[in-house]
Amino acid sequence: MPDNNYHVGDYALKATGNLSLACQGKKTSISCAGEEGSMMIAANKAVAVFSGAAFTALENDEPEGGKAVMRAGEVGKVTLSAGPPVGGVLIKLQGPELLEMSVGEPGVGASITMGPESITFKVAEATFTLTPEGIVESVAEVTREVTPEGHNFTAAETEMNIGVEGFAQEGPVSASEVEGGALENETLGSHTTDALKNEDAGIAMEI
Repeated sequence: MPDNNYHVGDYALKATGNLSLACQGKKTSISCAGEEGSMMIAANKAVAVFSGAAFTALENDEPEGGKAVMRAGEVGKVTLSAGPPVGGVLIKLQGPELLEMSVGEPGVGASITMGPESITFKVAEATFTLTPEGIVESVAEVTREVTPEGHNFTAAETEMNIGVEGFAQEGPVSASEVEGGALENETLGSHTTDALKNEDAGIAMEI
């Protein structure tokens, strides 16, 4: 750059009418490189920054308030973050159908993921998912599903289903303890024991 393009000391560029700065090349750079440098872009009505389909707009539409708009196009992504690169606060808007918010390190922190047909809340190993088909809750190997057909509970190898037509349960060990009274009434019952069955009763009645 020729030396005559440099100016030593303060410099001001003013116009009483509209002002346009244009560059026909590949790059335009505006910087303030001093140790205490700062840059301000201000307008009484509106400020807009464009880059293809992405843009940020600030608008002063009332004396005591304003409006801020940020868009990334139909399939773009907007990312807001604070704190360390991993484990800080993170908000992502991806395309037209996905919103993600998280805080803390992956696997131990908390997050919310939202789409048109589902919302998932997650804190460490605890997850809650809400969809039009129902609700799914899980903590490690324990899961509860709620659907129009009923409830389904799973804990490792143990499973119990409570549906509109009845209930079924399956597991490696079954234990039942009643301190008061127990009543069982069934129209049709079938009980099978493959190995050993033991029943203790103070008073046994058989009809």
